[in-house]
Amino acid sequence: MINLKDLGGLMKKITIIALLIHTTSTMAIEDAKALQAVKKLGMELKAKLSAGMKKSPTEALETCHLEASTITNSHTNAEIKIGRVSAKNRNPNNMPKKWMENYISDFQTKKIKSPYIAVDIDSKHRGLLMPIATMPMCLKCHGDNIEADLYKEITKRYPNDKATGFKTGDIRGYFWAEYEK
Repeated sequence: MINLKDLGGLMKKITIIALLIHTTSTMAIEDAKALQAVKKLGMELKAKLSAGMKKSPTEALETCHLEASTITNSHTNAEIKIGRVSAKNRNPNNMPKKWMENYISDFQTKKIKSPYIAVDIDSKHRGLLMPIATMPMCLKCHGDNIEADLYKEITKRYPNDKATGFKTGDIRGYFWAEYEK
């Protein structure tokens, strides 16, 4: 014989499990959309900068200065807000947001080893951070040995530049996304 009290408790547990599965799968879908969006942005920026770099490092700098923010903003939509940040930023508009700070520190100290992290920002929103690794071509503008004429152009456009001194493989910055749960 089934005790109704036990049945009620069982139904409550089943309902909670079903809600958790639904919430988890919904978050996984939204996280996947955000990851796809930041990867798409990364590929577009890399293609633009590579094309500029084939002409000259100064051309790549000009492309970055004039087009990178516009390209980044073009990937933001009603569902997902996207951007780029760095603790050692070149553009003052690319400072980390409060929710990112601890995760950026954890990526820098290798406490986070995954290729990205998706986290709850608050009760309604999630955030995703994906590191931007310094590639050999990045060193022309972000390394230790920047040509004098190029460095002059960098400081003309970005007088408070902090985005130098990187080595291949260093985390130079992060793509980020914010979206509803």
